Order: sequence, then C-alpha cells, then structure tokens
Amino acid sequence: MFQSKFARALIIGVTGCLLGGVASAHEFIASTTPTTAKPGDAITLRMDSTHQFGLPEEAEAIKHVSANLITSDQKTALEVTTDPDAPRLIATFAYPDQAAWLGTHRLPVVWSQTPDGWKEGGLDQHSDAITASRYEKFSKHLIGASSNDGVVTTALGNKLEIVPLADPRKTAIGSDAEFQILLDGQPLTTTVLATYAGFTETPSSWAYYSETLSDERGSGIAKVRISAPGLWIVRVATDINDAEEGVRMHNLRATLTFNVGDQG
Repeated sequence: MFQSKFARALIIGVTGCLLGGVASAHEFIASTTPTTAKPGDAITLRMDSTHQFGLPEEAEAIKHVSANLITSDQKTALEVTTDPDAPRLIATFAYPDQAAWLGTHRLPVVWSQTPDGWKEGGLDQHSDAITASRYEKFSKHLIGASSNDGVVTTALGNKLEIVPLADPRKTAIGSDAEFQILLDGQPLTTTVLATYAGFTETPSSWAYYSETLSDERGSGIAKVRISAPGLWIVRVATDINDAEEGVRMHNLRATLTFNVGDQG
C-alpha cells in the first residue's frame, strides 16, 4: 500500500534534479548520540553537513554555526566544537527532563560559481564568477519526554521552519506525522521531502515526496507517512530574492529530525 500511494510517497528516491541547481548543496542535519537517555545524562549533539542522511561529509566552520537547547522555560546556548573522530560539529549537554528542541543554525554564507567550481565569497572576491548565492540552513532535533505541551508545536522563529502539529515521535507506523511549513512566520506552499535512517545509501535520495496542502487548520500543511521506526528527517527548501547587490538569490533550507519509537 505504501508503494501505491504516489501522492503520499515516492519510494524510488527523489533526486536533486527536482529541486533545481542549488539542490547539490549539503543538507544540515542535527541528531544525538546516544538516542535514548535519562535526565541529566551527558549527550552529544551531532551537526552533519552531508548529502547522505547519517553519513557526515564535511564539518561546517564553527564561526558559521550556532546551537541551542530550547525547553518551555529557557534557551541555553551550547558550545560548538569539532568532532575529533568524524567530519562534523558537535556539542555536549545534559539531557533534559522535559520535551526540548536542539535548534541549530548554519548562518548565511555567500558562495560564487566560478569556472573552477563553487567558492566561498561574493563577486567582489571572485571577479571571474558567473553568479553568487547566499545559503542559510536551519535544523531542529526533538528530544526529551513525549509531550503535548507548547514547546513541541510552537515555532522557534526560524526564517524557514518545519513546525509539528503534534509530537511526531508518537506517530504509529503506517500513520501520518503532520507539520506546518513557515517562511517568515507565514504558511509556505512547497515541496516536502522525508526519509529515515537506513532507507538508502544513495546520496540526495529520499523515501518520501509530498507537497503541502490546505485544510481547516490553514495552509502549508505537510503530511509524512511514517513507514518504519527509527530516526526520521523532514526537509524543505526555498529561494527568495537577496537584497545584496551581486547576490542572485538567498537559498533557505530547514530540516527536522525525530525518533519514532523513542519517546524518552
């Protein structure tokens, strides 16, 4: 049944060509290890820059990344460092006793397309560049006890954001997890991709493809059919005009990760 419902899922893998030329950029993905913990346990936040979910390819520059632990009553900045054992950034923290977000932000960085490939910096730094674009990435990872309190379903205020309409970790296998996609706090009509750890080793491929819809709750609603337990990622991207002279566009990307079958 999962394979027959194309409108809900495209199990053959959606490649980057569906998303335009900027799709070859790395995704920015947050997860934790270990995946289960008790309040107070030391946990590591992993921030992967990659084309393949679960396999880090390069570490972002620390100066370009911020990370926060966000609960219903406070926001705590985390110290970001380089993982000595893998090409990724990490941060350690004490596991909370309530539902919480790990919110990470890869700050806007301009890249120019030159005859020798993409290089960091704008047209003022690369006189032979064909064009320049700004890339900004947000990632969220849901941890802590399962909850219906406001922290799970309230937007963090990211420029592009995936907001759960209920705790997605409680989604039964074969049911839909539901989200709303927001751009500058307003519902966005867009394509939504999702996959789960272990689905494929093919880069830039996804288990699930859908488009947002409108219902009695508003527009920008995304439904993702949860077909397996484990770590899931939902991803959206959009382009907006950039105000800086010589920068063609501002590419925004957002990911949300959560563990199905692991409610803390």
